[in-house]
Amino acid sequence: TDMQAAVGVAQLDKLDDFIARRNANFKRLLKGLKPLEEFLLLPKATKGSEPSWFGFPMRVREDAPFDRNALVRFLEGRRIATRLLFGGSLVRQPAYAGLDYRVVGDLANTDRIMHGTLWVGCYPGLTPPMLAYMAESIHEFVRDARRTGR
Repeated sequence: TDMQAAVGVAQLDKLDDFIARRNANFKRLLKGLKPLEEFLLLPKATKGSEPSWFGFPMRVREDAPFDRNALVRFLEGRRIATRLLFGGSLVRQPAYAGLDYRVVGDLANTDRIMHGTLWVGCYPGLTPPMLAYMAESIHEFVRDARRTGR
């Protein structure tokens, strides 16, 4: 609509600031979670790219003493919003049932990604204390999971 277009055009003036803040938030989370790489596969930009990070994706490693769902429940219990990977392994989605398609291999990596990946936000309105709370909460969860083995 014309109204939506007007709002969109007005938002373009803020785009550079939004991108800078998203990238700063991403870097803050990356730095805060770097010590947990033994348990989490952390994101990195493709060589030569300059992303505007929509969110902060991470994948729980197979040998971690916890799974993605436990981490999601913990974070959501702390009022830290999460999102799962949008599509995952597309051939596992109901829309593909009964369709004729070709699969090469067992899709083990796509299944690992689908079942082990989650996102937390990089929204430009997040403040340094909010991002610190997110990282500290994930550290606390991992510490407790290591201690209890679940």
